[in-house]
Amino acid sequence: MQSKGFLLFLASVAVLSTAATIWLPHWSGSLYVLVVVGYLFRGGWRHSLAAGIVVALVWLVAALSWDLPNEGLLSEKVAKLFGVSRSALWLITSLIGFILGFLGIALGQVLAQILPQKPIRLREN
Repeated sequence: MQSKGFLLFLASVAVLSTAATIWLPHWSGSLYVLVVVGYLFRGGWRHSLAAGIVVALVWLVAALSWDLPNEGLLSEKVAKLFGVSRSALWLITSLIGFILGFLGIALGQVLAQILPQKPIRLREN
């Protein structure tokens, strides 16, 4: 039964990080979404590693799907600015996605351990 939970985790990471990448205006929105997913799914460093790989693939596919239809007009200029090729720019984008996914899930899991699990009662009856 462990594999069903892990597949649900990977699916939620893939769907929510894709939605955050497409609709939120800044990369930090993806980080916030992944922190919440990491808080809800507690699986250790393997979950963080798997989420990093999934987010890297999501960012690579997103970068390619936006870059290839316009023949790389913007990415070619950005690649020249950084002094790398377009394919290296895609790999850098994937690496940033991996780091974001790994750290987001890891931070969510750490917060799940630090924060209290039961709500605090304000008054006793």
